[in-house]
Amino acid sequence: MKELEDQKELIYRFFDENEKALMLILDACNWKVLRLLRNWLNIKVVRSRGSCTVQWLQYTFHEPLRDVVYVSANPYTYLLRNFREKFKRVIDLPLFCWDSNYNTVHPRSVNMFVKERVKVGDKKLIAHFMQPHPPFIFKTWLNKFSHDFRNGRRVLRVYELARRSFDIRREFIKAYMKNLGIVLSYVESLVKAVRKFDPGFKIVITSDHSEVLRGVYYPLKIRKKFWLSIPWILGIYRFVGHERDSKLKQLYEVPWVEL
Repeated sequence: MKELEDQKELIYRFFDENEKALMLILDACNWKVLRLLRNWLNIKVVRSRGSCTVQWLQYTFHEPLRDVVYVSANPYTYLLRNFREKFKRVIDLPLFCWDSNYNTVHPRSVNMFVKERVKVGDKKLIAHFMQPHPPFIFKTWLNKFSHDFRNGRRVLRVYELARRSFDIRREFIKAYMKNLGIVLSYVESLVKAVRKFDPGFKIVITSDHSEVLRGVYYPLKIRKKFWLSIPWILGIYRFVGHERDSKLKQLYEVPWVEL
């Protein structure tokens, strides 16, 4: 199998080669679901440097991008101080655009700030949408298991429930697909607005890491107590979501779409 291109190299090349560049990050975007919803896009699969947002930020942005403004709906960009020093400016939307109805940043806020930055003359930007990552930005009972995410705590119990129940996992997948469809409509609106304002912008869509929705997961580390391993051996638990330091290669396979 052909080795995937390194997303990090593509990112730095993208900003180095283009005078006007906008990168759109869809958080936890599964490229297969993206292809299912937008089969006309030319989707290239590339290799991410992280299986979660924190790792991706830490391992991708080693060298400064001093002329890039990072507009982020993800709370981790505020918590990682060293990361922030790599950019011209980091705009942390969770600090002042938090949607308390869904406990996340709505994509309309990302669009608003990106368009404003383009109008004031910023020529290189990263727009980090929180979707399709839960919490979901529509009414669903699944959101009652997703609490305040601003402080970076692991409070998304919906992942744990989806790993243990076939019915909940099925509902989670439907919600994930709907969430991706919603954010894509905002992305398309933003692309249209930016291109209308300045047709010279080069635009790319990618993701920090993927989201596993169906694969069976067996932990590689030997558990201290054998009885704790029984559910995994029997296949009762199925992995849904993403985790730090994962060995699942699917989590490192992300889309790269040049528009």
